[in-house]
Amino acid sequence: MNGFLKKNWFVTLVIALFAIISVYYIYDTNHGKLKGKTAGGEDVIYEINGEDTTVSQLYDSLYKTHGTSAVASLLEKAVAEQSMETTAEMKNTAAANAANIIASYQSNYPTDYRDQLDSTLKQMGYSGYDDLEAYLVNYAKTTEITKQYAQEHFDELKIRKISYILVQFAEDSEKTEEPNEDEAARMQAVDDALASGTSFADAAKEFSEDTSTAPNGGVLGVVDVNTSSLDEAFLNAALELKEGEVSDWVYSSSFGFFRIRNDASTRETLEAGSETTSDVNDEGVTEVTVGSETDPYEDLVSSYDTTLSGRAIWAKAEELGIDFAGSEDLESALKSYYGIE
Repeated sequence: MNGFLKKNWFVTLVIALFAIISVYYIYDTNHGKLKGKTAGGEDVIYEINGEDTTVSQLYDSLYKTHGTSAVASLLEKAVAEQSMETTAEMKNTAAANAANIIASYQSNYPTDYRDQLDSTLKQMGYSGYDDLEAYLVNYAKTTEITKQYAQEHFDELKIRKISYILVQFAEDSEKTEEPNEDEAARMQAVDDALASGTSFADAAKEFSEDTSTAPNGGVLGVVDVNTSSLDEAFLNAALELKEGEVSDWVYSSSFGFFRIRNDASTRETLEAGSETTSDVNDEGVTEVTVGSETDPYEDLVSSYDTTLSGRAIWAKAEELGIDFAGSEDLESALKSYYGIE
């Protein structure tokens, strides 16, 4: 996880800062319905692990303007802070990433970079500019919570790492399930290569007509049952494959014909593929195997399952004992926000 943050601080910023802030401008018709328990004369929005969050802590004016997403941001902050201890490694990584983010802001907003950061962090429930490192620490914790949730629900989520080879429809073809002569010839070339012992990755590099994945051996990434951005026929076929299995040709009315490979569908295989290991061979030479630089669960969340992080946060909040003090409207709104049935 920390390797990903160090190498991709700007991606982290975009995903965890700007992407979240963009949803705050969706007006919530349930705003203002915050009645129930009180503490110190103020209404309590929710209680988690015995600690109350009141209207003033919620930045009341922000909630009235920006709705459920503002509450969700504070809920995520509370869950992150109470679910695990802050380690020295988290602090060091947060400090390094904060320095990079500030430098980027100084470059893009020379005269008011501090105000820009201050505003963004306040809208996510922090005190402002001085809380940047605290935000990054909590983001690391949230990432870890999501990873743990994915590991615990691995089989239920049908998590898979997938590669594929694509043969596109011939130009001006009718795009039918039955390939025409040109399409069939290109498909046969793939089949012949695989039958001759060519690895799936090498066959993808040579024959796949998807220029975005072919150079990488056809690797798509990590998907699960909640992935909604892929062709339905493709995803259904991918999820049914056993680890190491290659599908028959799968027809997609949008793209053409796919051969799909399940590269990993167990925790052990998936996680081993993201690790760097070393071993000493028979000649006494240390051989190093370098895995993916991206944590597979971060790959899943950032690319294909946009609901996973929210489900993980909600499950952790329930584990910590969240109590909405009788505000059923707010609880319902948050469940809807996180996609909880």
